[in-house]
Amino acid sequence: MKALYQKIRSLDGKPYGTYKNLATREWDFGDFVLEFIHVQGDPYAPASRVLLRAKLATLGYAPEWGSDFEHRLALSDFLYRRLGRMVQERYPGKDAAVVFDTAGPEMLVRNSLWIDNGEIRACLQVRLPGEGRKIQAELAAEILTMVMPDLVVAGLYYTQGDEPAMQRHYRVLAERREILAQLDGRGLCAFVPDGAVLPRASGLSEMPLEGAVPFAAPAELAVTLNACGREIRGMGIPKGITVITGGAFHGKSTLLQALVRAVYPHVPGDGREGIVVDDTALRVGVEDGRSVRGTDLSMFVRDLPGGISTKDFSTLSASGSTSEAANLLEAMEAGARTFLIDEDSSAVNFLIRDVRVRKLLGDEREPLIPLTDRIRSLASAGMNFILVAGACGDYLDLADNIIVMANYRAECAKMSSWSRVAIGSTSELAEVPQSRPFAAYMQPLQKHVRPASAVERQVKVKLAGDSLLQIGFLVADTSRLVTLVDKQQRLGAGFMLLNMLQNAASNTAEGSAPASDSVAGVAQKLCDVVCNVGFRNLPQGMSREMSLPRAVDIACVAFRLNGK
Repeated sequence: MKALYQKIRSLDGKPYGTYKNLATREWDFGDFVLEFIHVQGDPYAPASRVLLRAKLATLGYAPEWGSDFEHRLALSDFLYRRLGRMVQERYPGKDAAVVFDTAGPEMLVRNSLWIDNGEIRACLQVRLPGEGRKIQAELAAEILTMVMPDLVVAGLYYTQGDEPAMQRHYRVLAERREILAQLDGRGLCAFVPDGAVLPRASGLSEMPLEGAVPFAAPAELAVTLNACGREIRGMGIPKGITVITGGAFHGKSTLLQALVRAVYPHVPGDGREGIVVDDTALRVGVEDGRSVRGTDLSMFVRDLPGGISTKDFSTLSASGSTSEAANLLEAMEAGARTFLIDEDSSAVNFLIRDVRVRKLLGDEREPLIPLTDRIRSLASAGMNFILVAGACGDYLDLADNIIVMANYRAECAKMSSWSRVAIGSTSELAEVPQSRPFAAYMQPLQKHVRPASAVERQVKVKLAGDSLLQIGFLVADTSRLVTLVDKQQRLGAGFMLLNMLQNAASNTAEGSAPASDSVAGVAQKLCDVVCNVGFRNLPQGMSREMSLPRAVDIACVAFRLNGK
């Protein structure tokens, strides 16, 4: 610390760019080490990034907190939130000197704080002070040699009083792992425990609604699972086709949205922390205007007028029904096996076709094949559907299970036998889309991955707004990928894809990505590495705040990429 203080004082009044001299070495503070990942070029540039590294044992934590993924994620998430509170208390406001991102209710692998090989690595943004273009050494020394140690003590050191909260974080993850392991053997694709709080405080908030009706499983779907030495009762949603129905404002979409967000573990107290769903689950809906590249849509779209084949379909602006068909088929290709669909966010002509229109037009004048005609065949092929239907009654005849939501209480309706003939459903077996080889799909995109100007030294990953992802000259609209829960995850998907794109040719040549590997398969291997060591081995992996998406989400972003 003394060496850093002396170095900063020696820079007083010098040109602002001289701050970059601080990045030439690590600075030892005794219990932790400080290093600069990025030093801003002037006072108005994006903030500098400072990495704090400390051994778990030095900060007082037992070895078990670095022993496995659940322990590391639990402690990382707990400390991330605690450190964030400390920073905000000390530096409130938009133009704070020290910034540390806040988190939503999901527990995610984040590069801003992760545990790697028995070491906590926390990355903060620091706006280095300057007067005009001159260094203000006294203020800089205060931030870096006084504030940083205070934040480490208050935000990262072990305190016995926090042990129960840390254990609750871990228990959520441990129970989730054990319940996930039981779903397949019990013939389930999702589980909602009794007592879960599904409604949120508002449409703009992820906080639980005060006074909300706690969830209770209907007797017909009630199951009891064992996790971490205790029995947990709740509603098990069987594999196959489940329809959620009921009146408007009675909780249909609230239940579906809780299942959508349950693809990630949630913090204790969120109300949804005990909900578990197949970890490949994706929400599928309409996405007007999305790009589609080389996707086989023939399962849902026959050849178009003029003899245009839909077996290798591409467009820069898909229609509603075409986009939803592409979303579902690409999700299957990416490895998803459970699909969450709400009629309110779907194309009607993708979901159903009225029997009178069917009789009038016939198949020869209507290229679209509705989901009703394929859903039973897809279920037979191992796909699961959880579908909200308040108006599309055709699905009641196709469902294996019907859940009726009434005043936010779940009831189980009598299951109907299938009536495929009545709605014109076809009996032919639908084939699940085969994954396209990684190199064949990704290599054509490589020519777009280059710096945007001659003065840039590296390919940039950036967001326009919160959802338009740009990687070099590639662009993907991720606004409808709702399982990417925040901009940090979108950036995480972008940096993972940049790594995959830059290595598409070399990985295949070296044999690390066999020709048979899919986009999702390569993404999963990269995700496994990040879960183990964090983002530090990823090029530019510590340069921005990012969190880890699932491999299936990364693949779905890849399918949306198109060159500018």
